[in-house]
Parts: sequence; structure tokens; C-alpha cells
Amino acid sequence: MAKRNSLGKGLGAIFTDLVDHGSSKPHFHLCGIEELKPNSFQPRRSFNGNEISKLAESIGTSGIIQPIIVRKSPPGYEIIAGERRWRAAQEAGLREVPVIIREATDRDLAEWSIIENLQREELNPIEEADAYNRLISTFKLAQEEIAARVGKDRSTIANMLRLLKLPSPVKEALINETISAGHARAILTLESTSDQLTLLKEIIGGKLSVREAEKRAGKIKKSEPPEKKRQKDTSLHNLETMLSQKLMAKVTIRQKKRGGSLEIRYLSLDELNRIIDHMLSRENR
Repeated sequence: MAKRNSLGKGLGAIFTDLVDHGSSKPHFHLCGIEELKPNSFQPRRSFNGNEISKLAESIGTSGIIQPIIVRKSPPGYEIIAGERRWRAAQEAGLREVPVIIREATDRDLAEWSIIENLQREELNPIEEADAYNRLISTFKLAQEEIAARVGKDRSTIANMLRLLKLPSPVKEALINETISAGHARAILTLESTSDQLTLLKEIIGGKLSVREAEKRAGKIKKSEPPEKKRQKDTSLHNLETMLSQKLMAKVTIRQKKRGGSLEIRYLSLDELNRIIDHMLSRENR
């Protein structure tokens, strides 16, 4: 399938026959609500119950004005765009909904889902970053390609992906809107997890602005004692390289006076599951 350069311009640029140019309405048909299933590439992890209920009230009064876009997925259909309407229709007690059937690959589905949610501003920063990472890991898209498709700068995509490196408490605060993406970027300038969590507490407790958080991060970095640089043993370095290649993930070995630690980095839950599956499959042989 040829690349679509119009993805960053919105769903109207993808499904041109859905835009009203004075022509006849696109063909749609009624489909049993139980025949539909959610988008398997849906980047949203949760739907606002109050918003769904309000939409359900509107649908109960006026019906579904805009058809749900789907693709065939035997024995029924998979939603491409319109999952909120489908959920609200169920709450409203509808037994059938209007759908328009389109051909779409998995890659199309993933891209269009991101675009629809970005247009509606319904993704939190972590969901958005996860969606971009999925395009990279599953469909091997470069950051430049993603930027072209969603109509954003490559640097914006790169900054969003960096949010996935944050500790879980910081991610949760970002998802819950306790802190902003600007706060999260200030926290990212700190290397150690303990410093990052310390700054998170200060931001929340002191209700720091982004600018204040940035200044505080700078002070924390200056107060850190200079780390003693040790030449890593060649054998440990080689072992890191071998493990990184085997697991297809960044592996770091930290040697201390007594014992040490082994760190395996991952950028998404999908990548974590892949690493765990690989390790367990090796263990069971």
C-alpha cells in the first residue's frame, strides 16, 4: 500500500469521501452492536465515564450522526475510528449502529488511531509516547516518518518518547495531571531515580511551576558529589555487550565493593514482555 503523506492533516484527509463537498452522503449500513470490537491498536488506556455518559444521553436523543468507521475482522468488524460512539451507544441501549467499512492494514489502524485521538486531544502524554513507541517497535517507523504522519516536529516525537524513561510514580503523576509534561522534562534532566522522585515530591508539595522545577533540578545536579570514574573491567564490558545483543535491550552491569546490580532497560510494556518471554523460554529449555 502506498504511503499516505496526508495523515498529519487529519482523518478528513484520509477518508476524503466522508467530507461534505455537496456530494451525496457516503454509503453506510447498520451493524449489530455486538458485531463490533475495539481497535486493537487503540492508544487510549482509559475512557472518561462521565464523557461517555453525556455522549450516551445525546445519542439516546438524537441517534448517531457520524457513522463508525470499521474494517472487516471475521466474524465481525474492528473499529478504526469511533470507539467512544460505540461505547456510548452500548450505554444508551442501542442494538445497531451505522458503520462505514474500509480496507486497512494493521499499520494503517495504528496510525489512524493516534491521529484521531491527537485531534480530539484525548491522549495523555504517556499514552501518546507509548503509541509512538509502538509504531517504532512494531512497524519499524523512524521518528521522522512518525513526525510527518502526525504533523509534528521530529524533536517533539523524541521528547515524548523520553517520557517513557521516567519512574512509574512520575508517569502516574503525569497521567493524573498532577504534574505537566514540562515538569516531567525537568525531572528527566536528573540521572538518578532517587533524585527524580525527590524532585517529584517537591513539585507536588511546593506546587512548583515548570520554571521553578527546572531551577530546582539544576541545584540538585550541582549538589551531587562527583562520581568516581572507574575504568570498567573489560570482561564486564564484553558481558554487557553480549547480554544487550541477546536480549535486544540495553544492559548495564554495576560492580560495587560487595556484589552489584544488573540493569535491563526497556521503553514499553510490550518490550518488557518480549524480554521476559525470551528469558523464560531460555530457562525452560
